[in-house]
Amino acid sequence: MMTTYSSTYRSPGASYQPTNPGDEYSPRGNSVQNYSCKEESNHRYRPYMEDGHKIIDSYLGDPNQGFFAIYDGHGGSEAVDYCKNRLHEELRKALHEFSDDVSMAFSRCFKKVDDQLRLAGAATSGSTATIALIRKESHQRVLYVANVGDSKAVLVKSSGFEQLSYDHKGTDASEIDRIVSSGGYLIRGRVAGQLAVTRALGDHHLKTSGVSSEPYVSRRVITPNEQFLVLASDGLWDVVNERELEGLKGRNSMEIGNRLMERAINGGSQDNICILTICF
Repeated sequence: MMTTYSSTYRSPGASYQPTNPGDEYSPRGNSVQNYSCKEESNHRYRPYMEDGHKIIDSYLGDPNQGFFAIYDGHGGSEAVDYCKNRLHEELRKALHEFSDDVSMAFSRCFKKVDDQLRLAGAATSGSTATIALIRKESHQRVLYVANVGDSKAVLVKSSGFEQLSYDHKGTDASEIDRIVSSGGYLIRGRVAGQLAVTRALGDHHLKTSGVSSEPYVSRRVITPNEQFLVLASDGLWDVVNERELEGLKGRNSMEIGNRLMERAINGGSQDNICILTICF
């Protein structure tokens, strides 16, 4: 369902003031220190909201485990809505089956959701997916990031920043090779001349042209060096450079999300925007 809302903008340097009821903020989390999510339809440029998110602190009933997800839809909100409702449930089943292989669990989960979207008739609707899973392994806190598409996950550390996701785009050399070798083709950086991302959930009219649902998965042990993680749709990254996140060290997740949203709007973003911030 489309959510409509308005937001108040202040001059540069002032705080972004959200009025979207879908925004979330927890000043004290269980699996993390605090987290927040900000959404903006950017109705000046986009008639519909096709971004979405899902947060489950104490995922699977475990206070040491958290599930945080960003979805960026295209061709309608059908695929995003389905992912918001089902992907975390399919990951639960996959983690039960592959408890010692999280990468395989993500691969199985993404394939399952993609198959379900095909059966649901999501032929021309699709979505990126960027998932952060935090859990305890032995005596360590571990962060997994799995993604398809171009919604980024960027980790800010005391010593800099690092992108933990992979941008699956039609301009990426390895993705071009993969698609062409599988019999697909690209026109002007788009799969079959239509889709700019090369991996997504849904988009079944382009699966035979090279669009894949296989996720990129990274693993990172969380230490005191890791400060916060930002998951965001390309409505943010179109105008905000990852390096700008370093200037937000020392703030809580709500402050970081507000500053980034303000920066995206004032910077001229013309897309839906969803920003999920996790402070460790």
